Amino acid sequence: MRAVELLINGAENPAPVYLLKGNDGYVRREVVRIFQDTVPSDVRDLCLEEYGDDDDMSVVIANLSTVSMFGDRKVVYLRRQKDLSEREKAALEEYVSDPADTAILLIDDKGQNYVRIARKCEIVDCGTVTEQEAKTYVGAMIRESGASVKDGALSLLYSYCGGDLGRIVSEARKLTSFAEVGHEITENDVEQLVAADVEYKMYEMASAFTDGNAEKALSVLASFRAKGEPPVRLLYNITAAYRKVFHMAISDLPSELEAQALDMSVRAVEFNRRMIAQNKKKVNGYVVKLKELVEYLYELEYKFKSGALTDESALNMAVAKLLAVSKR
Repeated sequence: MRAVELLINGAENPAPVYLLKGNDGYVRREVVRIFQDTVPSDVRDLCLEEYGDDDDMSVVIANLSTVSMFGDRKVVYLRRQKDLSEREKAALEEYVSDPADTAILLIDDKGQNYVRIARKCEIVDCGTVTEQEAKTYVGAMIRESGASVKDGALSLLYSYCGGDLGRIVSEARKLTSFAEVGHEITENDVEQLVAADVEYKMYEMASAFTDGNAEKALSVLASFRAKGEPPVRLLYNITAAYRKVFHMAISDLPSELEAQALDMSVRAVEFNRRMIAQNKKKVNGYVVKLKELVEYLYELEYKFKSGALTDESALNMAVAKLLAVSKR
């Protein structure tokens, strides 16, 4: 089950045990809130209990097996990161085989602790949301506020926030606070009010060049120039963006390790890997072209640093090369 299904539809008739997979912290917190909301509001805050590395599994299971003193279903959130002992794994497996019907157990599924019980649990994917999932979720939220939103504006919002649902929601709330009831939020509203990270904007520009969408790519570049970004910094950021995209295109490291290697957020890695997968299908020899572009951009950087080119000339040559490649 994708987490967004729960965020949109709620949790009717919840299962007794859920494994929460994926690394989006905001999505995980919202999933926990959804299950907590299955408890009557007057005792809700008293019916969520969390356990971590310092808690023994026997204590967790004893609590799960004890009826809530408030007479309602309890929600138990197990955030155990360190390895479980064999005794603890066996005790948890025994509980999951016959779980209490008065509790919901939510487990952060990290590491190898829960492999033995996975098939007996409901799996919730709390990974980075897809663009369509974000648009469905946030679009509904905006409409509930009394405004409406263009599909293109939602796509731009997703891109600017790099698929980070927490940030998308935060920026959407900002947009709706500026929108009067009945107002339609447009791409221009997103451009004006959402401060896209330089990292994501650079990748957006790279993707636009690859798609042959010169107008969009040059628009992103113009927005940087309008904000006073010097040519040397833009050249460096463009080169860095393409170097990282190339690295991700040839790497099979897990997203977490790739993020560490490239000094990026995990969400940025996953965002780019989706872009790379799409471009590999659309562009023949995409990885080879990436390699050639990176080598050319490094050559321009060297010529600028050695004084053979001005920073303005180097930037213009970089853009001309990207435009030429995108037209092939």
